[in-house]
Amino acid sequence: MKKKKRLSKTAQVNLLMLADLGIPEAVHFQNVLQFSHGVLDVLRHIPMASSLPVCISMVSEILYERTNELIRKNDHPIILDLACGYSPRVLRVCDSTHIYVGVDLPDVIEELRNHREALLSFREETATDYYSVDLTNYDEFRELMKQLQGEVTVITQGLLTYLTPDQKQVLMDNIRSLLETTGGCWIIPDSEPARLLPELFQAVLGEDGAALFQQVMAVLDTLVKRDRNKNGWRSADEICTDLVKNGFQVQRVPLFSESLKLYSLHQVSQETAQKIIENWQTTDALIITAGTKPEN
Repeated sequence: MKKKKRLSKTAQVNLLMLADLGIPEAVHFQNVLQFSHGVLDVLRHIPMASSLPVCISMVSEILYERTNELIRKNDHPIILDLACGYSPRVLRVCDSTHIYVGVDLPDVIEELRNHREALLSFREETATDYYSVDLTNYDEFRELMKQLQGEVTVITQGLLTYLTPDQKQVLMDNIRSLLETTGGCWIIPDSEPARLLPELFQAVLGEDGAALFQQVMAVLDTLVKRDRNKNGWRSADEICTDLVKNGFQVQRVPLFSESLKLYSLHQVSQETAQKIIENWQTTDALIITAGTKPEN
């Protein structure tokens, strides 16, 4: 249980960053859930820690907003958010023709369900369900599939770096089976974890950025008991190769689009913001559909 609670801290930070930027649905979620900003205390002993909220908020916002944009463009009636955390996305993407299904660890789902009525009061027409499912378990995922009637947009943000290669294989099998049954797509906005944060830290902090990034990741890896050397998939190329081998078709799209209006970029100079945008324009998000599984 300790590990689950520690992992949920990342979800709390993501919500806090979006709420601090003034994103309305995130502000509403934070007003209901009332997470403490003290969740960032674990990083405060690191030099230049005062710059961390700026960096983290940029990553949180670009992944949140670009994913929302890709959801709208693909426009399937069911949005299946795997490792959803405390994302307020449900209030952005749901209406009378769209259903949001959030899946996460038991303690996260319990909190969301306990506050469900208050969380959804922000909008009149919001259809959602929350489930606690082991995403690396075939039987549990198949039980979830029975609840989904219609084409599905699957989202995995911040999930893949926590999974071993064997666990990723089960996840790919499960998602391919779902998409072959229902139709739809799978969106991975953070397909280049080895670039996304390091490049942002470097743009904001200059030469000290790389060192700060390594210190932050060392603390976080200890907190959530994660060994990044065991998870593989450090680049979009590696992800795409495995996806194609497992019967998927992959479309690469830029993480940044000109239609996005991001509050977090106003926290830095125009020169720094432009550097960050240029990095994001050459960083890939992935839109994945089920193809034909190759024969062995």
